[in-house]
This record gives sequence, C-alpha cells and structure tokens, in this order.
Amino acid sequence: MAKYAKGKKSYAISDRGGQRVRYTQLKTTWDGLRVAPDEWEPKHPQLTPAKNVIDAQQLFQPRSTAQSQEDVVIYLAYSFDPFTPIQDRPPVGCPGHGRSGLINRPDLVQDATVNATGSAGTGAVGSTTPDIVTVINATGVPGIGGVSVQSSGSYVNYSVTVAPGSGDRFYIDSVLQQQLYLQESQTYRFDQSDSSNLGNAFRFSTTSGGTHSGGSEYLIGVTTEGTPGFPNAYTEITVDSSAPKLNYYSEENDELGGAAFTPASGTISFSITVANPGSGNKYYIDTGGPAPTISMTETKTYRFDQSDSSNSSHPLRFSTTSGGSHSGGSEYTTGVTTNGTPGSSGAYTEITVAASAPTLYYYCTSHSGMGGQLNTLGTTPATSPGITLDQEFNATGLAGTGAVGTEAFELSIAEAGVAGTGAVGTEVVEAIINETGVAGTGATGNHGESNDEVIQISIPESGVAGTGGVGDEVGLGAVVETGVAGTGGVGDATNVEVNLAWGDSGWNEGAWGQ
Repeated sequence: MAKYAKGKKSYAISDRGGQRVRYTQLKTTWDGLRVAPDEWEPKHPQLTPAKNVIDAQQLFQPRSTAQSQEDVVIYLAYSFDPFTPIQDRPPVGCPGHGRSGLINRPDLVQDATVNATGSAGTGAVGSTTPDIVTVINATGVPGIGGVSVQSSGSYVNYSVTVAPGSGDRFYIDSVLQQQLYLQESQTYRFDQSDSSNLGNAFRFSTTSGGTHSGGSEYLIGVTTEGTPGFPNAYTEITVDSSAPKLNYYSEENDELGGAAFTPASGTISFSITVANPGSGNKYYIDTGGPAPTISMTETKTYRFDQSDSSNSSHPLRFSTTSGGSHSGGSEYTTGVTTNGTPGSSGAYTEITVAASAPTLYYYCTSHSGMGGQLNTLGTTPATSPGITLDQEFNATGLAGTGAVGTEAFELSIAEAGVAGTGAVGTEVVEAIINETGVAGTGATGNHGESNDEVIQISIPESGVAGTGGVGDEVGLGAVVETGVAGTGGVGDATNVEVNLAWGDSGWNEGAWGQ
C-alpha cells in the first residue's frame, strides 16, 4: 500500500500564488482557498453588506409645504431684511412694460476731459509748462514684432487609473502597481484625470503604505493640481538630489500603491537576479516581483547589471517581440552594448533608449518565459507665453534685438480763463451708461429713472502708433497751462443728453409699452 507524506514532510501548492508550501502552514481564506501565510488576508467588511441601515441624517420632510414649487425671484437691491423668509420678501425693480423717454439734465455732473479747440480773442495765453510722466519699461523688443516663448522645462507623464485587484489598486500606464524609477532632478507628472481616481489622491512617502502604515507624506518637490477624478488633476514631483527611496500610495485608502526608486542622475542601474517563484525561472529587477513591467525614458541610459551569480547562463537581451527569439522575434540592438559573462563581476547589458523607441521586451537568449515588458516614454514640454503686459506696458522676456517703437503721448489739457471774446469750441463727450435696477415687479420711479444711477463717462484719446518693434508704447502725461491772460469768457458747452433706458418716448408708450 502506498504511503502518504504527513507532518513536517508534507507539502502543498498554494491556491493563490501557486508556490510550494508546507502543508502544516497552509491557511484557509474566507472564500475557501488554501494559501501560504503571507497570502492570507481577512474578509473585507465591505463584502458583507450591512443590514437595516437607517440614515439618521435624512430629513422627514425635506421640502417645506409653503414652498411647493421652485419659484425664482431676483432681488436687485437690499431694500428688505435679508433674514426675511423668501416667500415673504417684497418684489423690487422696474415693471417689464415700462419705457423711458429722453432726459435733459443740465445739472448732470459729468466727469470728462474736454478737448477744447478754436479759442478766439485778443488776450495772450500765458506760458505753458508741460508736466509729462512717461512709464516705459521695455526690454529686448524685437524689430519685427516677434514674440518669443519661454520653456519652463519638461516632464515625463504617467497615466494613473484605479481598478480592483485584491481590492482597489493603482495602475500606472495600465500596469498594476508598477515599479517606478524616478531619477533625481527630473520631473514626473501622475495624471489623475480619469474618473476612476475619484477619492484616491496620489501621494508619496518614505514608508511603504504611507500614512496608513504610520509614515508621513513626502512633500519635497511635490505639487498637486485639481481633484482626482476630474479633468487636469495631477500630482507632480521634481525629484530632489539625494532623495530617498519612495513609495506611492492613496491618501484615502490603503494598499493601492507601490515602490518608486530614485536613482541618481546619469546611467540608471538595475540589479538583476534570477529565481524560480514556482512557475520556472524569472528575472527579478532590484527588490521587485518576478519579471516586472517597468518604464524607461527616451534618451536615458539604463544598465541591467548581471554580476549576481544567479545570472549564470541567462544572457539578457532586448526585442520588440514579447519572448524575443523564442516567439519568432529578433534581437533589438539600437543603442545596446554588452559586457562580460552573466554571473560574473562586471557583466551587464546596457541600452540608451532612442527617441521614439518602440515598446521593448527583455528576455533570456537561452530560456523562454523569463522576461517582461519595458515601456518607453517621451518627455512632455511645459511651455508658457513669454510676454507679460500690464497697464503700464511692462514687457519682459521679449526676444529680439530691434529698436523700441515710437512713443506717442496722450495729453490731458486743463484750460482756465481763456482770453478773448470768441467762443470755445464744441465739446464732444462720449458716454457709456451702466444702469442698475432693471425690470422686476415693483413700481417705477418718475421720468423713467431708476432709483440708482451709475454713470461712467469715457473719452478715449488715441496716440499715433510708431513703426518700431512689438506693439506701440503709450506714455501717459498731463499738460497744465497756467497764467492765462485777458478778460474774455469761456465759451458755452453743450449739455449731454443721456438716455437712461430704452427708446425715446414716455412711459408705457410705443412698441415696448404695448
């Protein structure tokens, strides 16, 4: 009769990881799987729905019976107590069918700069002392009006999503908890625009698991933007020199993240070992899992160090085909150099990733099924306009060596006591009227006027543009004339007729009053 192993000599295969485990060490999960001790985990509370849950915060009658429909009332002034219930507030404003006529207001105060011409008389005008203040702050204005663009650097972009694994997990460029290599002094952006990121802010820590494992958030060189799960949301890091090994994690939930190595500038070195996890030999990169998928940045150099004795008889090479020569593909040699014998000191395979390089795969030339995938990423330039102009025409960062254009002055002239018997020229005033208190359901005021009038008068004066570089620079100045001689009077000014509403008739007249 056959004998069966028992006690310390018995082994079993894990239902989850597939590796060999001592039978006496097996543990049973909540769903009946027999697994190794490090694979066992308790049943998540969310897998057992709560029963008879009562929402203690829900209102019994959330809508008042006194407000059975959503009426919208717009109030145009604070003529009521703001704490009065909305249904009791009085309506204010102008009726919808009112119409105003013309208003001739000689007493209307006009804040305007008058350009008076044609002053006649026999008296002489005194001396004029111009007081001109010009603010011109121009640097490097080009002669042909060109505008430069400043570059604020570039970054490597990773797309982050969240999907269930054994619970929710971060996927970096579609790779589950990808093992990252963030080189010192380089900038990396983790884009969380995808809606699956909602409620999982991407953060860094020097502790695996971050704040969920007693660690603290790592903030050096880190910036965040927006809300995860919404457009333009991201976490960005410019890796500090001598930065420690980092881990990425979710601020809100545990076990979503992974490792982020921070190699120094220059050639990035990977420590390669070979081991059998139970399904055949696999390459291991640094302290990660078997045959991981990792990302490499274009134009950077990566060295796969095979000095460890476990690499003996396992030469590492690259291909554009998964599995390389074992799957009908050929060896990829662009930018690749090799040195020494795998398993011996100083042995390595090195690659400088070409611009626009394809997705690559690493494999063993002697044995199939040992390698994994290498994603090749480009950099994204971060650009911003190189010109900043304010109302004083402060221009910075404009490229070129051309001359500054002609300066034109706008002058505001105040004349007092013009001599002679002639009339001062006609005043032309251009008015822009902004009126508040438009139609509501209340009563209107007299003569078509609203209770509150806001009148702004603008008299634009334009200078003559030059023929120089970018734009025209306009200096603001004021000429004040004093000491005017003679006994003549100032000519008459024409009042401004201001139409404060629509049309030219009285209230409730014409087409709008019908």
